[in-house]
Amino acid sequence: MFLNDDAVFIADSHIQKNRDALIYKLNNLKNTISKIPSQIVLLGDISNLLVGGIKNSEKENKEFIKCIKSIGTQIIYFEGNHDFNLSKIFNQENITIIDRSSQPLIADYKNKKILLAHGDIFLNKKYELYINTITSKKMISFLNYVDYISKGNIFNLIQKKVKAKTIKYPDNSKSIVDNRIIKYREYIKSQNIKIDMIIEGHYHIGKIINNKDFTYVSMPSFYHNAEIFDIQSKKFIII
Repeated sequence: MFLNDDAVFIADSHIQKNRDALIYKLNNLKNTISKIPSQIVLLGDISNLLVGGIKNSEKENKEFIKCIKSIGTQIIYFEGNHDFNLSKIFNQENITIIDRSSQPLIADYKNKKILLAHGDIFLNKKYELYINTITSKKMISFLNYVDYISKGNIFNLIQKKVKAKTIKYPDNSKSIVDNRIIKYREYIKSQNIKIDMIIEGHYHIGKIINNKDFTYVSMPSFYHNAEIFDIQSKKFIII
């Protein structure tokens, strides 16, 4: 995958009803920045709960889905732990879905190698078992069936629990960043590759760390301050 010079990155907006700032911003890009980027990279958890293949989930996110489909620029959407099985929803030519099994993904940018991911990787076996179970096609088919026969009550129950969860800044951001850099160093060594930059979301931190091996970009949560990452300036900017 190749990144364009004007690529921008967005992570963790956690869109839901009455929390749709990103939809508004994307629908009004011409008015918020001087030029619409040719490439927008969504690094997961863009919706607070969007599961392709579950009809009530898609119905709940219809305005967001419509927004993404109508932008007209290239969209690269990395699945997160709140939004997955997205190829069932977004299947048009200008939208590329990167599922969790393909993360981290190596991208080329100006003769540099960049690793991209939502960020909920290299954690622990318990989490891997959990996330692989809930994102499996069998589980999604089962949930869709149960949701259908319950007339949407199952999805509404799950959504209520997700909505009740507070989206916050981590109290231990330094230790998280230090740990993530160690994990990526181990991964890079195991793959015998050279990486210049890593960009990931999930942790809502919003820091750029330069070290001797690579630049680590821990994306801010768009939900908190409407910040995105501009790869050309290598800065967080507000749209």
